[in-house]
Amino acid sequence: MKSARIVLTMASAILLFTVATDKGMSGEPGGGQTLPALERTMKEGNFLDAYRGLHRLAVDPRTDSRQIPRALTDGIACLQRLNRTPDIDPFREEVIRVHTGNPRLLWRAAQTYVTVDHHGFLVSGHFYRGPHRGGGKPVNAVARDRVRALQLMQQAMPAVDEQVPPREASDFYLTLADMVLNGPGNREAWRLQARTDLSQLPDYEPGWYALRGPTLGAPVDPDGRPILYTVPSGWKAAESDGQRWRFALARAVQRDPGRRNVVRFRRARFLHQQFGVQTLADFGPLFDRAAESRQDDGQKTGTYALATLSDEETLAKLAVGVRRFVLPDAFNPIKLDQQIVADDTTDVGARASEALARIFENRRQYSRAAEAWRASIRRYGDSPAKERRLDQIEGAWGRFETVMTQPAGEGATVDFRFRNGRRVALTAHRIRLTRLLDDLKAYLKSGPQKLDWNQMQLENLGHRLVTRDEQKYVGPEVARWQLDLQPRANHADRRITITTPLQKAGAYLLTATMTGGNTSTIILWVSDMAIVSKPLAGKTFYYVSDAVSGQPIDGATL
Repeated sequence: MKSARIVLTMASAILLFTVATDKGMSGEPGGGQTLPALERTMKEGNFLDAYRGLHRLAVDPRTDSRQIPRALTDGIACLQRLNRTPDIDPFREEVIRVHTGNPRLLWRAAQTYVTVDHHGFLVSGHFYRGPHRGGGKPVNAVARDRVRALQLMQQAMPAVDEQVPPREASDFYLTLADMVLNGPGNREAWRLQARTDLSQLPDYEPGWYALRGPTLGAPVDPDGRPILYTVPSGWKAAESDGQRWRFALARAVQRDPGRRNVVRFRRARFLHQQFGVQTLADFGPLFDRAAESRQDDGQKTGTYALATLSDEETLAKLAVGVRRFVLPDAFNPIKLDQQIVADDTTDVGARASEALARIFENRRQYSRAAEAWRASIRRYGDSPAKERRLDQIEGAWGRFETVMTQPAGEGATVDFRFRNGRRVALTAHRIRLTRLLDDLKAYLKSGPQKLDWNQMQLENLGHRLVTRDEQKYVGPEVARWQLDLQPRANHADRRITITTPLQKAGAYLLTATMTGGNTSTIILWVSDMAIVSKPLAGKTFYYVSDAVSGQPIDGATL
């Protein structure tokens, strides 16, 4: 009996010691385990032990407030490595409840809501973040996580203004600006007109989140004018998310005036994405043809003549269609970039100078683009990338345009686009199609375990000849000639149609070498026969005809 009492007493003492140690009764935050020690445990791959220590450290009110944000993100990282993503939300919210007055913790927690997986499953009304085994309804928390992040940033704002040093506070407001854009972004910028309700969390949305449909034009007001967001008097006074975004950027500059050009650059990029001429990319071929036609006819003006745009104007795709309009200086990416370049010699100025040069390229104002690249080189230093861009504008350049199979006996033609160059040398080599087909048949008869699709795709012959150097299929030279060219002014492209001397059926490797410039190649297919197939009930009808006249060919063997 006495022995039993001794054993029971020892067991009680061990249990008491274990509980005291687990609850941090050592008198030190987190039970005596330091953050650096726990991070070493993580690096050693002991994620479960590291998480247990990080959890105790993060939810202990006595822990140094500066360590809490790292403890939170390290703990989330451990849960991800342990495939315990559903435990992230309870852990994160528990840390927030304990340290609700810690602005840096609220800031970091908000960032994790933006970065951690937004997808999960609803099971019996409960949301399990991340993958889930055993069924459930797939949902996403994209909108919900964005609102929760903004709630935390809004909660942290007063303490940030009072407790956080200016430079760090400026970083906070730049992060807030990014979070406001995180949902709508540039693809759905029309959503910035709304003011997200931060008083309650939206429900989970069904399915996997994805941006659907084409990019819409920039939003407009009832009169068809583009929406331009102004700076409100305060966060709560903002009437839209667009004004919240402007407030956050303006506040970042107020806390650290040295960030003025950083904010200008961010605004310039957003405005350029909304109102730049690249928004017309879907109509690219139409504008190419129209611009070339106007230039060749001596017409240098017009609504869609990009080269005639002044710095105050733009041509953009809006929600109501394509419009040419004037942008106020405060909302004009060209003006903003020019302001940055004028007074900034740092990396921000260098990036703005390159952005300015690309804007002029997009506008087909190539002389100004070249001038902008040279100015960037003088002010911020040279680089191979800048030299390449400058050479692409001012150097002799040409390339063949895509061409379809053409009938024999009529002199095959091909479109050629060029700029600056005044002379081009052309050569044509016959392709050894018989050898190509024989090699393909032999390859298939060899019964390879895994088919090499590079050998199977005859239509990619040009790619094979150029990138894989399969010169054994290049036959003798059959034509060589030169053309004098008349380039357009201001480094603009011109497109011409070249009539070749190629009359006989076959495949030809056509090469164009610009004098003092680049080389372009294309495979030109010339055919004397055409095969038309039509599926019928249980069979297929084939029609073999002359490629020019369309008359049937007697005795053709398929």
